Amino acid sequence: MLLKRYRLTADRFRQLFVQHRKSAEITWKDYTFELKSYFEGWTTELNISTFEELKELIIADQIKRRTPPEFKEHFVDYWSELNKPFELAEKLDAYETVKLGMKKHVSTIVKKPFFKENVVFHPERKCKTSHPREVNQPRSNDFDKSVSSRPERKSSIRCYGCGYPGFIQSKCPKCTKPKEELKTVVQSIKLYAAESPDSPSSSICLTVCGRDAAFCADTGASNSIAGEEFFKLLRDHKFRFYKRDITMVLADGKERNVEALTTTVNLNVEGKIVRVKFIALPEAKGNRTLLGTDFLQAAAIVLNIQNGTWHFSENPHKQFSFYKNPSDVKENLPTISSHKVTSPETIPVALPETSVPVILREDEGKHLTSKQRDKFNSLLKEFETCFHPGGDPTPFIEHCIQTGNNLPVSEPPYRMTPAKKELLKKELESLLAEGIIEECESPYASPVVLVPKPNGSIRLCIDYRKLNATTIPDTYSLPRMDDLLNEAKSTKFMSTIDLKAGYHQVKVYEADQEKTAFICPFGTYKFLRMPFGLRNAPATFQRLIDKFRSGLKDVFALSYLDDIIVLSENFDKHLADLRQVFERLSLFKLTANRNKCNFACNRVKYLGHYITEQGIEVDADKVSSVQKITEPTCVQEVQSYLHTCSWFRRYVPHFSEIARPLSDLTKKNKTWTWGEPERKAFESLKKMLISP
Repeated sequence: MLLKRYRLTADRFRQLFVQHRKSAEITWKDYTFELKSYFEGWTTELNISTFEELKELIIADQIKRRTPPEFKEHFVDYWSELNKPFELAEKLDAYETVKLGMKKHVSTIVKKPFFKENVVFHPERKCKTSHPREVNQPRSNDFDKSVSSRPERKSSIRCYGCGYPGFIQSKCPKCTKPKEELKTVVQSIKLYAAESPDSPSSSICLTVCGRDAAFCADTGASNSIAGEEFFKLLRDHKFRFYKRDITMVLADGKERNVEALTTTVNLNVEGKIVRVKFIALPEAKGNRTLLGTDFLQAAAIVLNIQNGTWHFSENPHKQFSFYKNPSDVKENLPTISSHKVTSPETIPVALPETSVPVILREDEGKHLTSKQRDKFNSLLKEFETCFHPGGDPTPFIEHCIQTGNNLPVSEPPYRMTPAKKELLKKELESLLAEGIIEECESPYASPVVLVPKPNGSIRLCIDYRKLNATTIPDTYSLPRMDDLLNEAKSTKFMSTIDLKAGYHQVKVYEADQEKTAFICPFGTYKFLRMPFGLRNAPATFQRLIDKFRSGLKDVFALSYLDDIIVLSENFDKHLADLRQVFERLSLFKLTANRNKCNFACNRVKYLGHYITEQGIEVDADKVSSVQKITEPTCVQEVQSYLHTCSWFRRYVPHFSEIARPLSDLTKKNKTWTWGEPERKAFESLKKMLISP
């Protein structure tokens, strides 16, 4: 009797199976066993013995989950027995049809008023017993009046601003201006000095797109305007512009409707990054760039026209002078001071320059003669554009992210300290200015991780693990490092080329850009260029580099991702080989990082090793940890030491013979003895690894 009373029903087993959650105290194996028990109990109670019956049970269960509660109440007596999908569907359709019919029937019933319309009921007065019908009983002729004939109840909604009935404030026709009128007001801008011929007296020195410039701060302009020269600069840096119809209000009060372009630019004002929206007038010629009141408010800048200075509102004691003419510019702005102003209507923009000299450094080409160095410097200057950052992505490949039929994946952002948030904000501003990322709305969202670099800066990385799990892998293989090192030949004319942020020079296929979306405390952004961390990014980049290298005729070049090395027999051949490489870089629109490139060297570092005239040597920094290892005191320490040395055994002749005394110590049933043979083997391996 007790077993029958407390026995679990099929529906209860189903609930346990669907709602069961794993607790922290049990293992996954136990959790799997519990789920299996609930599922078997569910199917056993319903006598499910075939796959077809199981399939029908699962489909019926999905239908039941989406059934309204009132339907379940109607079939409560035999709800758990309805396990045939089509039988269940027929009963639900039949009940729904009856229910709709009842609703229509009820809506046609004439309701009768309870009170006479001309009788006013006063609760403070007592009803007379001699006339009860006037209050409690309606007259017969009042039954002919339907509910629809009664006056409708007035809405209690009123505008919070003006009290107008029937509307909330945001929808109120009295408080809310027409859409077109509002659009005109919002988009109207004042350009009192857009085409003024006078030389500006309030120009602020700043840095934009990596170049120094001086723009006029105009308190009469409500928006910032990009002049002709600045507009060309933004187009050269591939900024994305958006069309917008605006109404310009000029100084004489006249209005003019024009079509303008807008974009957002990061300005570096004395180390402070200010994000400003600029309006560009493509048809305007000779107009100067204006920093409007939107910029002054965003930067918190206070102008002192009388003294010719300006300062930040948070630090009024530190004053900055306005830029007037090239002779007045301080020495710390050599770019502007060396640029001649040809017209008073245009504020000069700095000419492009690289942060590092292109010519050979002192540590490069030490064995070259002065004539050879001059030839090499001429070649580098000829292809100086190969080292200029920015520009379009390579047109030869696009990165695709194939996820098949998998649903979008998303994760919440990771928590960050205030200090890391500031670093992240600066990194985002830099990537936005370079056109690497842009804001977006995407069903995909991966969290951000900040990884410190060896030089103290940070690298913005994205945790794409969930996206990578749904990505179809690219089977294009990367070259083996040991094979590349074996192919490297000994010569005294070697050059290594490292591409500048190589992945960011590859465009992401437009349809797949939303899959690269990442979320952070400052919003959601997507990559326009290929980011680090994607599953098939190395394969895409190696495919590009192999295509790049395949066009080099009679050039001995090795490449592993963005690391390229060119080896030649003599100086003239090396110059010819590098010319071909630079021409291919220009064709592929790839830029190199001059800081990390090494030209005309007889000893270069490549893939963690040194390639010299005598052969390949290990990097001393890589084996410094071996030098610090003390003599082992147990078998485990011997095994660890041998595993470490095995990584470099190709550079140690007769490695197995030298290490035999140590290897014998790791054998089974071998008694631990540390004597002279073992000590000699230990010191010999260490010496051969740390010495070139």
